[in-house]
Amino acid sequence: MTGLRGLLAAALVTSAAGATAGCGLGLDDVPLPDLVEGPTYSVTLEFIDALNLPIDAPVKLEGATVGQVTEIEAGAYVAEVEVALSESVELRTGSRAEIRLTSPMGTAFVELFPARRGLVMAEGDVLPATATGTAPDVTDLLSALSTVVTGGSFDDISTIITQLNVALTGNAGDVRLFLGRLDRAVTDLASDLPLVDRLTAAVGRLSSRLASDLPVITRSLVDLTDLVESFEAQRSELVAALDALRRFDAVATPFTRTVRADLLAQLEDMRPVVQTLLDGRQDIDGIMNGLIAFASGSDRAAPGDYVNFDLTFLADLEALLQFHHGDEPPVDPDIPERGGAR
Repeated sequence: MTGLRGLLAAALVTSAAGATAGCGLGLDDVPLPDLVEGPTYSVTLEFIDALNLPIDAPVKLEGATVGQVTEIEAGAYVAEVEVALSESVELRTGSRAEIRLTSPMGTAFVELFPARRGLVMAEGDVLPATATGTAPDVTDLLSALSTVVTGGSFDDISTIITQLNVALTGNAGDVRLFLGRLDRAVTDLASDLPLVDRLTAAVGRLSSRLASDLPVITRSLVDLTDLVESFEAQRSELVAALDALRRFDAVATPFTRTVRADLLAQLEDMRPVVQTLLDGRQDIDGIMNGLIAFASGSDRAAPGDYVNFDLTFLADLEALLQFHHGDEPPVDPDIPERGGAR
């Protein structure tokens, strides 16, 4: 039974191989399985040098495969690499992409470095060549090694060692002291790394805010430039105005001091007059009230339009001072009342 099963299996394999050969198919025609499950969206990555990046190469994010290369085309001095990313990945503007190798002789893949801020990229968006790069490959390593092996750096190393020997001869104490200070400085710097990180983050936030306010800053600088140019055009007039103001201040200050002194002297001279008026206010009030009462009596004594008479009177100031405002004057029996016989 075992021999029969082996013959049947061999026959099936032979039949399958014959059918494949007859149709002209090969292993290259067998489609590879998708590296990402679920819905995807396409994004174009521009590279200055795409190395040997193959179609269907994986696209990784923090070590996890999140997409694959679907197409590579030559653009305007760049390689346009179209990748299909899982919709669960939100790639933002400002992100970076780099072509790396799985090992020095391994296959190439695309590594993503997402940005924390920016707009979320959608179907058909492009990540420019300024945000992409390539990691050093074996060719770069062999070129550097060739330079070293052929003596390109050995002479420099020998020169450095010779100069170090010259510098250290007789200066061992100073060098030891310098190394100790350098060690303390590095230790202090290491202890302040959290502060440096916060400072760097603050500078990053400030840079982002300045970048967002760049149009406003640009307009302000343009307006400031126009203002400076206007001041420059009127500089001679401004200098003349300031010089005139200086001369006016030289004249106005002594004049103001003189006027102030004269005004104070006049006010001081008026002090006795005002004080006398205040002291005699009651007497003045009495005299004025007497004059008002005399005027009222004159109106009652001459009710017509005209009157002719000779009058001789003696003014008793003390009697006039006895009248107060609002008191009725005494009635003279010889003066007739208005509208009556007496």
